Amino acid sequence: MKAVLDEQISFDRMSFELEVKSPQRSIIQRSATGLDGQVGIEMGLRGRKIVQKGQLRAASQNELQQQIDAIDELIDGSLHVLKCPDGRVFENLIIESFQTDHYVSGGAHISCPYSITYVQQVY
Repeated sequence: MKAVLDEQISFDRMSFELEVKSPQRSIIQRSATGLDGQVGIEMGLRGRKIVQKGQLRAASQNELQQQIDAIDELIDGSLHVLKCPDGRVFENLIIESFQTDHYVSGGAHISCPYSITYVQQVY
């Protein structure tokens, strides 16, 4: 099984890496004159970052650019779903950033390293 984003874009299983970070909590710290210490106001969970890295591969530079453009179109503020090769499913993802590096030609394909940073929303 390949990693798939929104049932549209598939990623090479051999180069797929995923770093799932811990959820972040928001706390407001307040202090007042004449009082020792601070008051912490718990604001709840705010989401967590997920970083996906790997190689995009295609038969031609034009085909690779089409893959890059398809991912760029998903940076729209909408929620997305990532299904991983190991069966994990991450829902409620907003794509925060997508970066590619230089193209590498070799053999029957052209490739480039990429990194996608998601923020998983908490509901």
